[in-house]
Amino acid sequence: MSKLTLVTDARGDLIGAVMGHSLRSKHGDLEAQVSFAEGHRLHKIEVEDELAEIADAAAFHKRLLRHVPKS
Repeated sequence: MSKLTLVTDARGDLIGAVMGHSLRSKHGDLEAQVSFAEGHRLHKIEVEDELAEIADAAAFHKRLLRHVPKS
């Protein structure tokens, strides 16, 4: 299983996905952080490892939609 953080907008529509549950990373003196606009919600989920092997963007998006919580 792989950890993902899904991002939905105020309407509950999927707008992005981040690998892992941490939105911050530091390597040496370099630090990066992912942030989202107010009203966006983060959903920490676990998915099958084979999801990372999907090369087609539309198929990948369709599979991610299965994991978006229903409001």
